Amino acid sequence: MTVRLLKHSRAFNCYILLSVWILLVIAGIYKFLDWSPKVIQTTPSPITETFEASGSAGRKSKRIFRLCNFPEDINEGDEGIRDSRKWILKGILILIRHGDRGPLQHVQKISTIDCGTEETQLIQSYKSYLYNLTINGKVQWTGPGPFHAFPLMPQSARQCQLGQLTMQGISQHLNLGQMLQKSYHKVWPRLLSLNPEEVLVYSTIYRRTFQSGLAFLFGLIPNETLTKVTIGESQSMSFCFNDCECPVTESLKKFVQSSELHQLKSHPAIETLAQTTGRLLISADAEQKALIKDPYVIRDALLTFVCHRSGLPCEKPGNCVRKQNVAGIIAYTDWINYQKWRNIHWQRLSLLKSYGHVRHIVQQMLHMVGSNGPNLVLYSGHDFTLLHLSTALGLINDPLLLRYASRLVFEVYQDNRNNDEKGTYFRLLSNGKDVTKQISFCKNIVSIDKKNNVCKIEDIVRFLHDDYFSSLNVSNFKDACTKKSEKSNDDFFQF
Repeated sequence: MTVRLLKHSRAFNCYILLSVWILLVIAGIYKFLDWSPKVIQTTPSPITETFEASGSAGRKSKRIFRLCNFPEDINEGDEGIRDSRKWILKGILILIRHGDRGPLQHVQKISTIDCGTEETQLIQSYKSYLYNLTINGKVQWTGPGPFHAFPLMPQSARQCQLGQLTMQGISQHLNLGQMLQKSYHKVWPRLLSLNPEEVLVYSTIYRRTFQSGLAFLFGLIPNETLTKVTIGESQSMSFCFNDCECPVTESLKKFVQSSELHQLKSHPAIETLAQTTGRLLISADAEQKALIKDPYVIRDALLTFVCHRSGLPCEKPGNCVRKQNVAGIIAYTDWINYQKWRNIHWQRLSLLKSYGHVRHIVQQMLHMVGSNGPNLVLYSGHDFTLLHLSTALGLINDPLLLRYASRLVFEVYQDNRNNDEKGTYFRLLSNGKDVTKQISFCKNIVSIDKKNNVCKIEDIVRFLHDDYFSSLNVSNFKDACTKKSEKSNDDFFQF
């Protein structure tokens, strides 16, 4: 009880600090914002600004740059328990978000952005590997099958193509895979000798996730193994497998969207900031007119400039996107995500969206413990994949979870002193940080040291079979997906 009170106290204190910070940001936006339809500066200004981590706003700039997850910033985390005498690693399950990509909407001035990256030795090795496979006709991933005719690399080395992986995205996953190989081969030498049958890979049916998964695996496992690995298709971003059909999720989505619109209307400074910034960013055709004022669309477009260190766009001298526009939009969307995380409709949506994925993860964990394999499972997905799964597991909201090339890693362990089912554990790491203690259903936590913990596998099995739908007052997926919400729309807006 004392531990729970401390957790709630810390969470409440964090919420208060975050709320104060948001209010300060909004106050700053009111100060800098011109309420005319266009952003008109009273004094001459440069044609463009580059978002840099310098000056008085350097700390905030560095935090925003962390969202980009530049290839050179990908470092080792706490993956792998070093005490291999007691803890035997049986396998790992990895969920990644695709790497850096072009914007999802048509962005003005996008041709001025260089989405290329440094030609490192690792990139050269990867290109050579793919070239040799293509020349020899050994490429099996691209068909016949779900990924038929998919290119193995971005089709442009420098351009930011709409929704497509960039070379920076390739570099991110090459570095991430190589980094995890260094972390795991110390405690799990088997990683470097896995057979193709011991590796299970799934990707959503998008070029950016397919290409990201390939680059990641190139850095992680031996080339000869990768060449023979089969990549399975997931038609859902949630990796729901056989548990996808769920009509009630559409209603829950509408509730979430209504809440976000309600929040935006209650912050007129942000609404005006989004509109003025959007006019300078988003191509003003009829199809995209409604998107110009969407903070999430604006954020996505802004990160295209920021994450490639490109000058922020101008319509004309004195009418430009400024650094405070970037800071304001990102601060607001982070705050909305925090609010959403606490909302019962978002939690229910995430539970239903992630059920099939959680079920698949548990099945693979039990296979690993039973020595039937696979021993390495990869899911190459999207930001919403990580969002829904982490919410369903009860993790604390983390703005950095959604970075390009983010990762959630489940590690499966056998207690060397106890070889029966009671001696099997797992741990969860988010971008290299152990977050096992955050998992809502983990009752049997074992602390290995100050930073690392494990949870009994029987806890996640019990959660899946007995408690997964308890908050929905039903006992199975079918009933949960057809039951109407007990709360009214008005209740939804109460936080």
